[in-house]
Amino acid sequence: MRERLKRVPGVVPLVRAARTTRASADHRLEDARFAAGRLGRRRQIDAYLRNHEVRKLQLGTGSNVYDGWLNTDVADFQRTGRVVYVDARNPLPFPDNAFDVVFSEHMLEHLSYADGLRCLRECHRVLRPGGRIRIATPSLDRLVALYERDLGDLERRYMRWSIDTFVEEADEYLPGFVLNNMLRNFEHRFVYDAATLRHALEAAGFVDVEQWPVGESGDERLAGLERHMRSAAEFNAYETLVLEARRP
Repeated sequence: MRERLKRVPGVVPLVRAARTTRASADHRLEDARFAAGRLGRRRQIDAYLRNHEVRKLQLGTGSNVYDGWLNTDVADFQRTGRVVYVDARNPLPFPDNAFDVVFSEHMLEHLSYADGLRCLRECHRVLRPGGRIRIATPSLDRLVALYERDLGDLERRYMRWSIDTFVEEADEYLPGFVLNNMLRNFEHRFVYDAATLRHALEAAGFVDVEQWPVGESGDERLAGLERHMRSAAEFNAYETLVLEARRP
């Protein structure tokens, strides 16, 4: 019956249009639900600040919702009801000196450099004096290192994995495919090397900038947080840059 219907003039485009309309309606419904949640955002924020002595802010939560944190994002991707709407390109909807720590994983690269710097300045504003920020983001240094003549085993395996996973049109294992994939795909706007991210943090007013391995920190509140790409943790650790800094 399905094959017969396909031969009827105009049926296939009509079915496709119906599917597209339904998908679009589903997305609009989800957007409407989350937009309605924005109306209760102030209530959620006030309740969190009122009920937590140690206040921890996560920007760009994705699917990694943490207990004891104010989890924020532009969407509740897992529909948990526990994510507060925040667009990191805009002024953060929090009072001055409100948080002890701020954490963001693989979010900052989705902003332009100018928007990212404004976001870091807002993080500085909402942190208490002595508060700490931890930023995890793709490492341009590690990507450029793939152009070295003598690659180690990890670098070679990372390049093969990245191309096999993300670059369908690649016909050879070359660093150019990996670099272009990271720069142009995933809606990335600005990919940092360590020097540029350090500069941005210091320009935003932070001091004592330190680089840490994924999952490690001298502050127990900021240790073990990275969960990006857990199915390929070894490769995530390779491609991820982590810097911490302190608000004076």
